[in-house]
Amino acid sequence: MAIKPLYEMTTEIKELKALADADPEMEIAVADTLEAIEMEFQDKALAVATIFRNLEPDIEGIDAEIKRLQARKKKYVNHRARLVDYLRSNMEASEITKIDCPLFSITLAKGREKVIVDDQELVPDDFMRIPDVQAEVDKNKVMDDYRTEGVCNIPGVHIERGQSSIRIK
Repeated sequence: MAIKPLYEMTTEIKELKALADADPEMEIAVADTLEAIEMEFQDKALAVATIFRNLEPDIEGIDAEIKRLQARKKKYVNHRARLVDYLRSNMEASEITKIDCPLFSITLAKGREKVIVDDQELVPDDFMRIPDVQAEVDKNKVMDDYRTEGVCNIPGVHIERGQSSIRIK
């Protein structure tokens, strides 16, 4: 005889209990059957719990492996960033902006201009945006004004060029 799934046993237990509740005479008649199904249910539940507990070490092992791989990835990401910075700084110092080879090309691109807020209190209201509660400088509006005027005459901010970047294609 094959062991039934828990959901089938649950349905049978509920039906037998409903039958016993509806008719007190049936309570005695179904008691043995109900007890047998409940014992079978307990055996099945113990088997499921055993499988559950056996999976825990696998989960812990996978978590440990994920942490190990994340640490390894971080090491590679940091190494790559150092190499890019090394190449960028040397290309800037040498004033070489492009290198071509059959496999790829390396381009030294100018850094983007960005708005630096020196003193938010000095910035005119026209260049402020008010999100939820606290006002903040609308850097996009400041940059648009700078691009239109060619100079930054807004009190409390200045324009600064960011670091050059390397593009390898």
